[in-house]
Amino acid sequence: MPAQPHPAEPDAPLAVVGLSCRFPGADSPAAFWRLLLDGADTVGPPPAWRAEGRSEGGYLDGVDLFDAELFGVPPQEAAAMDPQQRLLLELAWEALEDARTAPDALAGTSTGVFVGAGGDDYAHLTRTRGTADIGVYTMTGTGRAFLANRISYTLGLRGPSMVVDTGQSSSLTALHQAAAGLRRGECVLALVGGVQLNLSAESEEAVRQLGALSPSGRCRTFDAAADGIVRGEGGGMAVLKPLDAALADGDRVYCVLRGSAVNSDGRGESLTAPDAGAQRQVLAEACRRAGVAPTEVAYVELHGTGTRLGDPVEAAALDAVHGQGRPAGRPLLVGSVKTNIGHLEAAAGMAAFVKTALSVHHGLIPPSLHLRTPNPAVDPARLRVCQDVTPWPAHPEGRRTAGISSFGLGGTNCHVVVDRVPGTVDPAADEPGPPPVACWVLSGASEAALRGQAARLAGLLEASAPPGPADAAFSLATTRAVLRHRAAVVGDGPEALRDGLRALATGEPREGVLQGAAGRGGTAFLFPGQGMQRAGMGRRLHETYPVFARAFDEAAEAMETPLGTRLHTLMWEREDWLDELRYAQPALFAMETALYRLLESWGLVPDLVLGHSQGEIAAAHVAGVLSLEDAAAFVVERGRLIASLPPGGAMTALRATEEEARAVLADICGQVAIAAVNSPRSVVISGDREAVDEVCAHFARLGRRGRRLRISRAGHSPLMEPVRDELLAFAGSLTWKPPTGPTVVSTLTGHPATGTDLVTPAYWAEHLCRAVRFGDAVRTAHDRGARFFVEAGPGHGLITMVGETVDGGDETLVAPLAEPDERAGVASLAGHAHLHGLRLDAHAVHGAHARRTDLPTYAFQRRRHWLDAPTGPARTPSPAPPPGTPAAPPRRRVTPATVSALVADGLRGVLGAPQDSPVETSLAFTDLGLDSRMVMALRTRLAERTGLRLPPTLLFDFPTPDLLSRELAERLRSQRPLVDLTERPS
Repeated sequence: MPAQPHPAEPDAPLAVVGLSCRFPGADSPAAFWRLLLDGADTVGPPPAWRAEGRSEGGYLDGVDLFDAELFGVPPQEAAAMDPQQRLLLELAWEALEDARTAPDALAGTSTGVFVGAGGDDYAHLTRTRGTADIGVYTMTGTGRAFLANRISYTLGLRGPSMVVDTGQSSSLTALHQAAAGLRRGECVLALVGGVQLNLSAESEEAVRQLGALSPSGRCRTFDAAADGIVRGEGGGMAVLKPLDAALADGDRVYCVLRGSAVNSDGRGESLTAPDAGAQRQVLAEACRRAGVAPTEVAYVELHGTGTRLGDPVEAAALDAVHGQGRPAGRPLLVGSVKTNIGHLEAAAGMAAFVKTALSVHHGLIPPSLHLRTPNPAVDPARLRVCQDVTPWPAHPEGRRTAGISSFGLGGTNCHVVVDRVPGTVDPAADEPGPPPVACWVLSGASEAALRGQAARLAGLLEASAPPGPADAAFSLATTRAVLRHRAAVVGDGPEALRDGLRALATGEPREGVLQGAAGRGGTAFLFPGQGMQRAGMGRRLHETYPVFARAFDEAAEAMETPLGTRLHTLMWEREDWLDELRYAQPALFAMETALYRLLESWGLVPDLVLGHSQGEIAAAHVAGVLSLEDAAAFVVERGRLIASLPPGGAMTALRATEEEARAVLADICGQVAIAAVNSPRSVVISGDREAVDEVCAHFARLGRRGRRLRISRAGHSPLMEPVRDELLAFAGSLTWKPPTGPTVVSTLTGHPATGTDLVTPAYWAEHLCRAVRFGDAVRTAHDRGARFFVEAGPGHGLITMVGETVDGGDETLVAPLAEPDERAGVASLAGHAHLHGLRLDAHAVHGAHARRTDLPTYAFQRRRHWLDAPTGPARTPSPAPPPGTPAAPPRRRVTPATVSALVADGLRGVLGAPQDSPVETSLAFTDLGLDSRMVMALRTRLAERTGLRLPPTLLFDFPTPDLLSRELAERLRSQRPLVDLTERPS
């Protein structure tokens, strides 16, 4: 997130860190750069649906299309919005992504928005349709100020938000204003854009009447045959920030804005005639502010309209400022993007700026087109039009200094000086390498957008030089907005990631691909007890993650003396320890605490912790009740005492309720008890082997076979009583402290542990001998809001029991170490956290080496929104039917079972959405695009349709379609008779 703004030096350099564009023939900076290098001319006939009264020009396809869903704009409002607003919203999103900044990360920051614009064609089209088409969204949809204000509102930006109109120099002047705002400390980041859409024949006729249009249909800048402009349309956006901040943040910098200047022609020959003296002044002033000599400027992107009057004036001004005193054989290179895409009028300066920024960045100057015979006013010894792709002229300091000019028809002139940025520093060589398994996280405003993102990323991996998996994973986590529909793809290399992305794009299930909508609720960690241990556990994590290794080593060291062996050797070089209590329990403790510290370093910290049997010691330790040394000593002593008991006990898991098990135990002779109640249908019995076998035989006759646990002692049964006092005495020697970390839900009581429970030695003696009430503890955690459950140890036994205990449909259950490859398991956990909505420390997850890299921008899902689209309820009632017309069929009866469809249909109606469009019933009405007027309209519709008296606050009290449907269904059940209504106009 950008830092707080503060004033900078008056001419402090500014970095251009992000670009986006939609120009004729190019929908991205990369496509635009290819177009420029290819010397493409995109001037051509207009699209058929808006061809009337139009000449050839540079046109965009799909100006009627917009991804309203991404920006939370209801269809009615989208249709009323100037397509220039819609285009700028998409350009702002793409520019921020190109700047490697998540668009949703800037809310509340002093980010400024500066837009150059001059056309109001959509407002004109709206007015010509008459007052019947002027509605509640007309003012905000067509007012020019909202071109900038809409971006600030949508992204939650608090910096300056303004539209600049100086005619054809508008967008470059907006850049000048943005630079001033950054240097004055009014904003810390600036979005600067320009837009021009030529939507009405009338605006073209006005240009024609002015005499500015080229009869030949081509812009021939600085050619003797130049005869006027060719209109173009499109938009561009740049992201600016102070250079020192950009370098500190490790941003990719396209170029550096050194200085700029704006002036006016004053009273020249006429209002629209250019003035050479004013142009000389603005060129010289921009160089002065940039701190460069005019002869150091190697290239100027011309205003270059290709007019008989304008070209000689511009050439004379350039020659006077930049041509004098140049070294022999080093003429000023010039060119004009208008020869490629036409004159974008208010957006022309931004088109020129994007071209020049890309040129400085790549070190090549693209050709200017349509030059056959140079204008006699141009001295080729001092000014030379680039007609071929030209390497940037060499400079002893590696500089690439360029100027960009943009002159308004009414006399406002702007000139900007840019240069190259110093190189970046390579990553430190001693940083640890990337994790061998990467987790790529994606999101979209819709499932279709999510699939589109997956397809784009799969294509990225098929490119000639794809980014490293860890860099891409880091960038996806840090430079992309987190939207409702989410997915994660886990893979151990580019091929596995590509295959997973392809499967996600086509909707095919595949291992390593996770998908779901955003979740809600707290996090609970579950620490398993004995029985989940396995050979080699933790070894791969120890090799891969330094945080895990450090925490494991510390726990192992704390237990080495009382244990009499080194855990590393025991766990990873032997297998005879698995069923030995004195070794298994310390091994599990070291494993669980190390995993906890790893996840904690990622920023995944639980709200609640639960421990099954011995696992509660690990839970108490991470909650701050016991130090590592005391917890380790307690685990070792507890295991030693249990192992000292004579063999002969047994523990068996049964599919039975607690009541069923107690009824059977009442008839059994011998020492046997319920050791654990894990879920409503799962218990563990423990005691004398013969008695346990007798209980198992009873349930076997009912078709329920038991599962004998790999434990040679009967834990949590009366057979533990002989060591109770010794354990109590040992616990009394430890230092117990009130918990300071996550809340511990006691599996002894099934409730949150009190301040005195965990610090009382008697609690832990009872803990050994009494039943584990894990199921009760899970229900308590769920009641307290836990929805993201993580088994913080090997296996998946506890997660399985959670699934049997709570099933509200909104839980995420993750057992990261249940997978054969533990590294893939923890990578999947990062993916599940993304799906649930938990933000992790991306550097901790993906490695300190990971760097931001370029990724495909958002896969917009555009639909048509135009003035001829339906805009909502009819304004006048339908006329009465002629006499003799058959009566309309009665409307379907509204019942509790059909109320969900009624709410969805009503929602589509007030939004003006197609009746077959999907409705996200779990989203808030505000997130679905309803404003206060629509909320009241929907409430009125529902009241009429159901016959219920509904309060005005209904949709605020029940703010999602799901909640509202349930409330209406309940009201319908309690009120009879139901009311049948005849069909009304919708």
